[in-house]
Amino acid sequence: MQDNSRSRFPEEISIIGSKRETARQEFTARKKILDLLQEKGPLTVPEVARALGISTHEANWWLMGFWRYNKVKAGEKADDQGYYQYSLVEGQ
Repeated sequence: MQDNSRSRFPEEISIIGSKRETARQEFTARKKILDLLQEKGPLTVPEVARALGISTHEANWWLMGFWRYNKVKAGEKADDQGYYQYSLVEGQ
């Protein structure tokens, strides 16, 4: 039986390419963000975005991934705009 999945679902190719590009960016983004938090201390999503010259959406996406895998932690309270400050987890 022949596998025709690529011809039937061409959007899968772009998804695979997108995942591959994200994986390439992960090492660079991790280093930049974690180094920034180590150097500056706790920062909000907009502060990280401004410091790195990326969108707040992208900064939030990376921080949530790092939070999920216990690389960063969120502060106890949000600021006046509703943003939490993120800092490195001890030992990271």
